[in-house]
Amino acid sequence: MQKLFRRATVLIAVLTLIVPMAFAQTSRTTGAITGTVTDTTGAPLPGVTVTITSPNLQGSRTEVTDANGQYTIPSLPPGNYRAEYTLSGVQSQIREGINVNAQQATGVAVQMSLAVSETVTVTASQVVVDPTQAATQTTLDEDQLQYTAVGSANRSYQNVLTQAPGTATSTAGGSNPHVSGANYAQNDWYVDGVNTTDPVTHTFGGNMAFDAIQEISIVTLGKDAEYKSSGGTINVITKSGGNEFSGSFDYRYNDPDFLTEGSETRTTGQTYYGGPGTQTLRFDKNAQTDKSEQPQATLGGPILRDRLWFFGATHRPETSRQQPNIFGFQPGARVFTGWNTHGKLTFTPFSNHTLTGKYTDSHANINHSSSFTSSAFSPEADSVQTQHSRIYALAYDAVLSSKWLGNFQVSHRPSSLEVLPISGDLSTPGTIDQSTGVRTGNYTNHQGREAFRNEILGSTTYYIERFGTHALKAGVSLETTEFTSFSYTTGDPSRIPGFEARFCSPEFGVPAGTQCGGAIHTQGGQIIGFALGAVNPESTVSADSRSFFIQDEWRPIPRLTTRIGLRYDGTEWDNNGGNPVPDFELWQPRFGVAYDIFGNASSVVHGFAGKVGDENQLTLPSHGVAQPVVSLTFRRNAAGNYAPRAGSFVSVSGLEIDPNLRPSFSNQYSLGFTQRVFANTSIDVTGEYRTQKGLFEDYCGTVDEPIDCIVTNNPGPEGTENPLRANYRAIITKIESRPTSWADFTFSWTHAASRGSTESTQNADASFDTYPNNFVNTFGYLSDDARDRLKFNGFARLPLEFILGASWNWDSGIAYSVFQTDPQVGGTRLLEPRGSRRLPHFHQLDLQLQKNFTVRGVTFGLIGSVFNVLNTELPLQIVGNAGARAIEDPNNPGNLYIDPNQQTGANRLSPTFGTYSSFQRPRRYEAGVRFEF
Repeated sequence: MQKLFRRATVLIAVLTLIVPMAFAQTSRTTGAITGTVTDTTGAPLPGVTVTITSPNLQGSRTEVTDANGQYTIPSLPPGNYRAEYTLSGVQSQIREGINVNAQQATGVAVQMSLAVSETVTVTASQVVVDPTQAATQTTLDEDQLQYTAVGSANRSYQNVLTQAPGTATSTAGGSNPHVSGANYAQNDWYVDGVNTTDPVTHTFGGNMAFDAIQEISIVTLGKDAEYKSSGGTINVITKSGGNEFSGSFDYRYNDPDFLTEGSETRTTGQTYYGGPGTQTLRFDKNAQTDKSEQPQATLGGPILRDRLWFFGATHRPETSRQQPNIFGFQPGARVFTGWNTHGKLTFTPFSNHTLTGKYTDSHANINHSSSFTSSAFSPEADSVQTQHSRIYALAYDAVLSSKWLGNFQVSHRPSSLEVLPISGDLSTPGTIDQSTGVRTGNYTNHQGREAFRNEILGSTTYYIERFGTHALKAGVSLETTEFTSFSYTTGDPSRIPGFEARFCSPEFGVPAGTQCGGAIHTQGGQIIGFALGAVNPESTVSADSRSFFIQDEWRPIPRLTTRIGLRYDGTEWDNNGGNPVPDFELWQPRFGVAYDIFGNASSVVHGFAGKVGDENQLTLPSHGVAQPVVSLTFRRNAAGNYAPRAGSFVSVSGLEIDPNLRPSFSNQYSLGFTQRVFANTSIDVTGEYRTQKGLFEDYCGTVDEPIDCIVTNNPGPEGTENPLRANYRAIITKIESRPTSWADFTFSWTHAASRGSTESTQNADASFDTYPNNFVNTFGYLSDDARDRLKFNGFARLPLEFILGASWNWDSGIAYSVFQTDPQVGGTRLLEPRGSRRLPHFHQLDLQLQKNFTVRGVTFGLIGSVFNVLNTELPLQIVGNAGARAIEDPNNPGNLYIDPNQQTGANRLSPTFGTYSSFQRPRRYEAGVRFEF
């Protein structure tokens, strides 16, 4: 923390140097209105006064058109605006309903009659085509968030992101989406411009009340140099109060009585070894504990009119979800209970200067947390998780002149997490079946962590008129992240049958005095061995990062916008004397272009090419922490004695970090065309290509291939081709339409292929644990891959104050892999190329109907939601674990296959292989009430 603030002096000095050279674009949290004013002949009108007002803006903003009739009003909070255009002796014009989004410029061209007459008022188009943007971006405003996020399960800033084309979810990522082929930990998450990304897992950093959100944007490809994530850049803009008091209360509820009974049998739909068949896996609503209560409230208003506003929100989610009985027992119900609070003060000490302070707190307790995605945890072998995150932030935005903007912000984001056995018992060893992965007896891990992210960010922008117009923006960021953690195997190994104290001793490489935890391994109900791990004290790792960017938005002619940027990121790692991590440095050039063919923001060609780095999480230096790393697996031999299995290892000083390790990044390209079809409808077709470079993994050698454990960009011995790679190709068609004042919808079709060699995000994919055994079939289709995806989201305001919202999704079937947990050397062994098989196609329709009653300025709403309206029960997951062993194909040496006739012995096929482990839940309902004023 002290080092970060010492570096703040450097930031201030740099900003002092770049201010004189810098122009006014948009910031992470604001947008702009820009345009040209002409007379009826098309000649530019200089000297026109443009005045902007909005309920979201403190006071008003004024600008005067230049000699070319052009004007730009930057630094506008997202919302709907009113613009008045006045010039002495000329008919005044008013434009209402101008929609401004963060990080976008809304073009408003105005024609003024030279004849003096009454003021003319025009309602602006609600579909924004930004003729200056090269990025692929989706923005969801307040109405879209309110009415297209059907039901409480979708009322989160994470889940609504799946409305954006090019996004997909996976069981591994949970609520963290894959964006344009990036894995779920390559996203950056911002709240009001503050980087809230978890510094350890690089996933979203906390929850918040959905009704506190003004707008959400997700940039999938084509980022300006200000941003650093090679995946999605997600920016959540929160509400800020206003000159009038306003508030809301929203309550949603559902329980098992709102569920529909499921089918008695379900057809597999595909042919597997052993032939096609059915599963008698009935969804019995009487056996479910699914329940959700989601109350939340907001309140905002003025403390000093047009000077100081406040806004606050609170949310208490409580949900219960139970996985189906797959393995002969009913898993425990996952019960999530949390509190999310948010507070914000917005202060304008004098015109065009805004100071904003924000605080967000999110904490939760989760019982049976491991059963969230798996039925393989018996109730007594499950876990309980507690988590807590906070955000403190202060931001200052200033319009210093008509050509000069400034922004400064400082933030602190601490977080903590702990996972332990639900019983609280750390002594009883847990049991893991090596064929099915079923866990019984006790949870086998105890982990905890505390982390924080501190950031100081400053930027300045300035207009320059030379060879056209330039919007030159430059900024500096200083950041410190820290991670203190522990994680070890629970269970007193002395309670394992056949265990001897010597197994956890120097005789097997374990440093003297090291305490071990243990877990029992079984097959078919018989104990075949056990695993040992070291019980180590907590360790601390940290990183100091600095970044610099410069971005020029250059318009050599009014119709052509080029976006030329360069970004530098540098990171220094510290793991307190562990194996050193080389410093990371990465320069990232980027180039975007947008051409407004007819100069009226109706037909725009846009493209992008650039290098975009990944913000690497603190799991990297953790690999080199200097403490015992014990991974010993003992197997019982024919004589009944235990011996260490091949692939077991003990490291006493952490993993070696390759001194040539370099930061990962992706090269990204896009080319697209946007056309305004009607006044309130636009269509965009964009081709995207993304190729990942510099991924890294940890691995060890086997007895036959002795290699020291290492983290490197190039797994395997010298000369081995790097198997860590990924690429994404897509053609995305998107239609946005507000065909009338009462309807709003978005439709997208994504035709894509996502291929790669790792699903991991923390440099620890089990597919690369040991060389060369696990380095087989690693490249193929990833879990976000579906050849086609269709999405529809929209709402309509009907007569009698009814509002109908709809969300529909269809995909052509996602990829999944066939694998085994190798009993000989450990790790995951892919038996076929990754993603070689696919689920059947998927589709789901959700609807929501809200009936409002308005009395004296207070609106009361009754809400009913229906999920899975068509009552389909399509599979969501298939068990890809083929069993204990696979055998070599005698007709194709070197290739493995599963013997369908071998149901006993070492080569037996898992009885659960090829079966569906998760289905859509049948049709279900939710009720809610809402008050707004």
